Amino acid sequence: ANVIALMRGAFRRGQSAGSFIRGMREKGLTYRRTDMLADWRSVNELERKSEAFSSVRKDYYPTKVHIAEVEWRLSKEYMYKVKVESRLRPDEPITERFVNLMADTPLTPRMVEQALVEKWRDEERYIEQLIEKIVPFTAVHRVME
Repeated sequence: ANVIALMRGAFRRGQSAGSFIRGMREKGLTYRRTDMLADWRSVNELERKSEAFSSVRKDYYPTKVHIAEVEWRLSKEYMYKVKVESRLRPDEPITERFVNLMADTPLTPRMVEQALVEKWRDEERYIEQLIEKIVPFTAVHRVME
């Protein structure tokens, strides 16, 4: 997980995969080169399409242009990252957080919002909070390795 976070920064700086792997080797944070390159491709795909899902119409299914394809072991085939603004009481400041939703099928942004509201109601730690705004942010599709 630490290496993945460093990969995002390296990608944003325009660093190549080879120089990143050499730098990780010097820090002692290396693992199998094949796996590192697969993670590099997945992180790059995710960074390129990070906010693309937020531009999809609410009633449309996203296309491959809007969905990042990764080789990670996700519990379900699709994962949606949703930005949620909420507050405990109307006079409290807004809290902004990201929530991940997993699904076996592709979902429209409206379906993602509905699933989030259901999850919000079911999660004990969120019951007290009032949702102010929901923004479906990123869509991820697990592909076979």
